[in-house]
Amino acid sequence: MMERRIHERMKRQHGLVTRRQAREEGMTDTQIKWRVGTGDWVRISHGVYRHRSAPDTRIGRLLAACLRCDALASHRAAAALHGIDGFRLDRIELVVPRGGARSMRGAIVHQSNQFDLAKRVDCMGVPCTGLGRTLLDVSAVVSRQRLDQAIDSVLRDGRLRLTDLYRVLVSHARRGRDGCAAFRASLEDRCDDLVPLSAWSRLVADLLVESGLGQPVMEYRIHSPDGGFIAQVDLAYPDYRVAIELDSRRWHLNRVSFDKDPERRNRLTVLGWTVLNFTWTHYAQDPGAMCATVKAACRQSRP
Repeated sequence: MMERRIHERMKRQHGLVTRRQAREEGMTDTQIKWRVGTGDWVRISHGVYRHRSAPDTRIGRLLAACLRCDALASHRAAAALHGIDGFRLDRIELVVPRGGARSMRGAIVHQSNQFDLAKRVDCMGVPCTGLGRTLLDVSAVVSRQRLDQAIDSVLRDGRLRLTDLYRVLVSHARRGRDGCAAFRASLEDRCDDLVPLSAWSRLVADLLVESGLGQPVMEYRIHSPDGGFIAQVDLAYPDYRVAIELDSRRWHLNRVSFDKDPERRNRLTVLGWTVLNFTWTHYAQDPGAMCATVKAACRQSRP
């Protein structure tokens, strides 16, 4: 039974098994050493073995590197596994948590403070970063033209939407994070009007909840004390009388809005509401400041 379980695992792992996995199945160090000695298993890395019948392949070497240091295939290697246009599996490229393996012969090793955001998936039997995270990582190591082509490929085949990519950007955004500037520029060049307002409202609502705020009310209608309708705002915290308006070029950069928006804001202010206005730039470039502003407004307007 033990032998069968180990062979089944090897089949799933391109003919590979680690010492730890073999031990988990009940194999002793002596038994492992005996198999290496007979040539049944070939030691290909520290604590990683390949069955002699399994071919030596690029994908097998990539998986072996991942198994050796509990890493994920990342960057260009992950892009190839995900089948993104323009990428081939021609290198071993990994990501490990900050403080993990610094280097490995024949491999490019990246350390990450955001390893927990990698959204691990298995592609072709290899653990790798999720599709959105892979595109963000690629942003740091390829040209802008190649990045644009990669994003176009994923949007074209429908695996991700522009809103999904903005979500990836915002969740990873921090000063100095490699790839964020190029990734943001590529998304913004596609024009924020490609993202429906309703989808943007949902993204902002999710961001606020993740920052520790409660769930805002979407499309909230505000009335005067006598029941007259005043305005409908994109998001609101009614208990705190904080309204959040999301301004896009499509709906607010026109003559009617130029005149009407201040009037509407003034009426809300007279009723005791704090009105906060944000744009795509606020959302995409400094989401932390955006959340901090909303939190500050809620603190000042206690229920």
